Amino acid sequence: MEEPRSARNAEKDATGTAPGEAARLRAMRALNAFEGPCDDPRFLRIVRLAARLFGAPRARLFLIDDATLKPKACFGCPLEQAPRARSLADLVIAKREPIICENARTDARLAAQAPVPFGFLACAPVIDPAGEVVGLLCVESAAAGPPTGPEDRETLKDLAALAMEELLRDVADARREAAGRSLDSERLALAIGAASLGEFEWDLARDLYRISPRLSKIAGIPEGEIPAEGGQALFAYIHADDRDAVDRSVTEQLNARGHYEVEYRRPPDSHGRTEWNRAAGAMMLDEDHKPIRLIGVVQDITGRKQQDEQRESLLAELDHRIKNLLAVVQSVAAQSARKSSSLDVFLKTFAGRLKSMSSAHDLLSAARWRGATLARIAAAELGGLAPTQTRWDGPELFLTPRAASALSLTLHELAVNAVKYGALSTETGKVEVVWRRSPEGGFALEWLETGGPPANAPTKRGFGATLVEDVVGRELGGRARIEYRRSGVSALIQAAAEALADAPPPEPAPAAAPERIVETLIAADETVRPGAIAGLKVLIVEDSLLLALELEAGLEDAGVEVVGCAAELGEALSMLDLDFDVAVLDADLNGQSVAPVAEILRRHNRPFVFATGYADKATPMGFDAPIVRKPYNVHQIARAIADVTGRH
Repeated sequence: MEEPRSARNAEKDATGTAPGEAARLRAMRALNAFEGPCDDPRFLRIVRLAARLFGAPRARLFLIDDATLKPKACFGCPLEQAPRARSLADLVIAKREPIICENARTDARLAAQAPVPFGFLACAPVIDPAGEVVGLLCVESAAAGPPTGPEDRETLKDLAALAMEELLRDVADARREAAGRSLDSERLALAIGAASLGEFEWDLARDLYRISPRLSKIAGIPEGEIPAEGGQALFAYIHADDRDAVDRSVTEQLNARGHYEVEYRRPPDSHGRTEWNRAAGAMMLDEDHKPIRLIGVVQDITGRKQQDEQRESLLAELDHRIKNLLAVVQSVAAQSARKSSSLDVFLKTFAGRLKSMSSAHDLLSAARWRGATLARIAAAELGGLAPTQTRWDGPELFLTPRAASALSLTLHELAVNAVKYGALSTETGKVEVVWRRSPEGGFALEWLETGGPPANAPTKRGFGATLVEDVVGRELGGRARIEYRRSGVSALIQAAAEALADAPPPEPAPAAAPERIVETLIAADETVRPGAIAGLKVLIVEDSLLLALELEAGLEDAGVEVVGCAAELGEALSMLDLDFDVAVLDADLNGQSVAPVAEILRRHNRPFVFATGYADKATPMGFDAPIVRKPYNVHQIARAIADVTGRH
């Protein structure tokens, strides 16, 4: 048999509280019922109904604490707490059932336990789901009450149960709100952490800063409370050269709008590195609009500042390189023109040199302008000329961008001369290029021609020789020498250690990609039968007006009718209904791929040619069409048109 609750309560723990009473008190206090208002209309309605149930003038809802009855709602009397002693609370706790005294004169035992004289008294326990009596619903009258029955007792019990439901609903709402606040707090903490933010607070009344652990880690400020020194304490963690400007800016912004944002440097660290912070704060005011607290956050923006500086440096470097490139092109054009016997010779020579510069640019672009390997440079200049007659070999060397461009142009000049006059002008000639590291840290490269006609020194020095011996020698920080022997031309190029750079880390192996277009025409491959393309109708799609005009004029000189020139993707799509035999497509039109145009042309079996300045990875993929790399000349485009239309 279960031990009576009153018997269990009789045994007390070390604190003097019976175990049952301790559990009851915990259950009552867990309700947090006094956190909300004591004039809640829900509870007022309950006590008013209880009073009217018995025709009594007063009714109260109490929570039973250890020594007092704490009011939750009152009807017909002040909202005051009452002593627990002589309140019938202990009797209700023990009985766990409603107690009704209709006439105090006939129930002296109950009257003796009441705190004040009464004529009528009805009490019902408020019981939580665990069975603990946490409260008391009490109805009182100075006069004797009317006779009551079992239904009245049950109704009072129901009202007490309704009060318990409302108390539990408050607990559930409070828990949901707390959970929401906790979730918001977690989200805020995640956002603050992800943004590298640290928090601080300045208590103006106490003149103390509260520094969060995150801010301490970011800025090296001691964690916890530190003297604010009138708000000046944190300025010690700002670079001395920035303090006055930051102080002035913060003051002006707070006075103008009550909050501020500033960026500043921190004092250099032990390694002399500069780190940056961004701070934002807002002033909190009291009811009289007087400042009482400043709250704020500090963000580490060192990474962003470094990226900004790197971006500015890259833009400056790009500007510098573009100007240098234009100067080089201008010089190459002038020198080529000065040494050329005719306009046709000039155009071919100049186009070839530009093509070599473009090849070097592609190699550097592939390595993100960190340089290029010597083997790739040799392969780019010799691989397409006579694969069975050329050979190159040497250790893996990575050249700086400046050295790579110079050496690429040098090998191009030597290769062109070999094709025109030297070993590659016959089927039996050979060209061998070998290189090795030099003891001084640079490298030495040898160009050796054999099996061709004897090499005779030129009667006058051409631009090619000047380029190899003078310009390249300076660009590589060394020297170059060309010798003309009976066995063929030989050249020795020596470079200083400054021409070499550290190779970048290897790129991850790319995933298998769809077949893509490779260049099918090179600068030297521009022979086309006179009149081969005469009478063809051509559509030009090119976003550069100058290139389009030059191409149009050159093709018309070859007897071609240009039916239209489109510079935009939409414009090109609208011209596909025109009557034309072949199209010349720039792969990129102001940032848009020309692939939609190519796809429609392929679907209707209409031939086309790509002309682009992009490297392989940026060209349209999956199209079986010739491609000519920029810079190109009209002869190359004409040859590609002849190939794709079958007019060789």
